[in-house]
Amino acid sequence: MGLFKSMFKKAKKSGEAMLGIESKATPPPMDPENPPTRWEKAVVGLNGIVAQVSKIDPDGVDVVCFGGDGAPDMYRNVKDIGGLESMVTAKEPAGACHMGAAMDIVLKEAFARGFDERPCSILVLTAGRPDDSAALDAAIQDATGKIAAMEDKKESPLTITFVQVGDDEQAEEYLKHLDDNLTSASSSSGETIDIVDTIKDEEIKKAMGEFKEEGFLSGGKGGALFGAFAGAAMGVGGMYLYNKLNANKRTEGWNGKWKATYEGEEVAVLTVKDDGEGNLAIEGFPVEEGEEGGSTTGNYAENDEGGYNIQFTAPEENEPIYGTVEDEHTIAWSDGTRWEEVPPDGGHWAGYAGAAAAGAATAGATGYLLQKKFFNKASKQVPSDYVIVLDRSAKMAIPDTGK
Repeated sequence: MGLFKSMFKKAKKSGEAMLGIESKATPPPMDPENPPTRWEKAVVGLNGIVAQVSKIDPDGVDVVCFGGDGAPDMYRNVKDIGGLESMVTAKEPAGACHMGAAMDIVLKEAFARGFDERPCSILVLTAGRPDDSAALDAAIQDATGKIAAMEDKKESPLTITFVQVGDDEQAEEYLKHLDDNLTSASSSSGETIDIVDTIKDEEIKKAMGEFKEEGFLSGGKGGALFGAFAGAAMGVGGMYLYNKLNANKRTEGWNGKWKATYEGEEVAVLTVKDDGEGNLAIEGFPVEEGEEGGSTTGNYAENDEGGYNIQFTAPEENEPIYGTVEDEHTIAWSDGTRWEEVPPDGGHWAGYAGAAAAGAATAGATGYLLQKKFFNKASKQVPSDYVIVLDRSAKMAIPDTGK
């Protein structure tokens, strides 16, 4: 059995269920009588962010869900989003927001691993002030003190970025407290060590306003990451908005070389020929492990949202594989594979984007968000232990009507 064929069979059940919905690019209409909950928005954001950062975490992303009185649920070494949604949504949001207890576990594990090989970047998606806020303060302050006691560290190897999902005023006030007060002085340099930063609801709204009015010219990974982050701000609508703006930049067809990966491992370099009328000829699929030469066809068409429906049929398979256009150089497929366009002459796409694109990527509220600790490392593709902590308390079940 060919390598791709076996991979398709392995990934089809989980991957197609998740990615196939997005790839068909037909978002459900927003019902003002039944708005999405904070939890639903956070799960969309989680899926998109994991899809991006799992490629640069050598061990895969750790996802930690907390809520209620039980121990947090730990999903270890996630390397693709196939099945992730079904795992985290197996329990409905309920109970108290015991974020302090969950963070204490995450931080102890980070120090137990150590930071000699790579740093640790933690992202927290939360709706409100935790019920055990004193415990959270203590856990973060203790971690900050340990980092401050380390010698010869130019920057902290441990960071925590809190993202507010929804517009709870108490949550905003508490996040400001975390951002401003939990610091320590470095024992070697005397400089202030601050491992925490935060993203408020209003900052997300402002960035999304820029996104709608101006588009987002990223020149690569930063834009894809922001498109994923949009899920936490706008739910599925944010993801479609991102796809719409970026897919339209593909003005010269899909011709070129594309590196295909599965769970972070390269499996082939494909050659795509586009006839300009919606038809694709694709060559370079492995027919046997270690051999290439398989070919197939695909097709694409613009959709009502301004992006593309794109699909191909795998060699030796009869059912289509659907693609989600993450940016003009990256496609995620419903079989769990990813295609990234190979730049000409061994260059980097950011270098071809031009000064205007580079300026847009760092300007305004959008650029401000991408400078936050977690997203800054991920957009620069810094290998890290990436950990996402997801609030599954009752506060996340509240519908969000303001986005």
